[in-house]
Amino acid sequence: MSILKTNTMLLALIFFGACKTSNDNEPQDTLTSGKTNIAVDDSYTFLFETLTRVFEDQNPEAKINTHIKNEAEAIQYLMDDSCKVIVLNRALTKNEVAVFNSKNIYPKSIKFAYDAVALIVHPDNPDTLLDLNDFKSILTGKISHWNQIGKNGNGEIRIVFDKPNSANFKYIKDTVIGGAKLQKNCFGVRSNKEVIDYVTKNKNSIGIVSAGWITNDYSNAAKAFLTQVKVVGLGHKSSGLYYKPYQYYVHQTTYPFIRPVFLISRQTRMGLGTGFVNFICKADKGQQIVTKLGLVPVYAYIREIKANVE
Repeated sequence: MSILKTNTMLLALIFFGACKTSNDNEPQDTLTSGKTNIAVDDSYTFLFETLTRVFEDQNPEAKINTHIKNEAEAIQYLMDDSCKVIVLNRALTKNEVAVFNSKNIYPKSIKFAYDAVALIVHPDNPDTLLDLNDFKSILTGKISHWNQIGKNGNGEIRIVFDKPNSANFKYIKDTVIGGAKLQKNCFGVRSNKEVIDYVTKNKNSIGIVSAGWITNDYSNAAKAFLTQVKVVGLGHKSSGLYYKPYQYYVHQTTYPFIRPVFLISRQTRMGLGTGFVNFICKADKGQQIVTKLGLVPVYAYIREIKANVE
């Protein structure tokens, strides 16, 4: 083989190798195709199972992998570029944004729904209306037994969360009791489902879950949960008014434990993460799903109705 022919073959291999490397580095996803990762708190398992299933049905070439993470894990996941979109109950703080920006990452926070933190009790518990001040006293240890507030015997009250540092845990600790120390009667398990399981077996417990686990039309599992527990109404003894974490009371802001839900995206181009965010916030179907899963959508879909008037 001549030197000229050998050199020509080497140049061809180098050229095609360079082309392959360049193509490998190019984005492989579009608004409706490819693969992407998202990080979601366990509170929204049902919601995002449904959202991703419908989005993928509409876009057969798209695959969205959902990872269940707590708040701190999700933010780190986003910073490490392990995912393009995360779901939080708050926007990023100025300090968090500054850290992202220092790495040339410019995330956007999009509020897309309002959720409620729900309290549940055993089906045999007669105390399904709870004064807000009494609940705060339970969390901080001033009230420890049911006979101090109601009719559920003299057992010690146990407060169970899905897990430490979850969205539910942080809301109760930071927002409801202003960062005060939770007492030893408060503990975490591993998921919202385990909270419900614990409450069904322990008459003296109060479970803390996202309203989406007990107030939706899509999930047969969530419907079954409602037969196993009672949902607590929150209010004030002085007024005699109590409200449950249902959509109407969330929309009217009469239920006290309401929180926004944000999509936080680091994707700056028209990739699959952007396409999924657009589906949730802008598509009628996305907002219908948010509504069906017990949350109150921010971007409520509007149907145009035409009528013939004679």
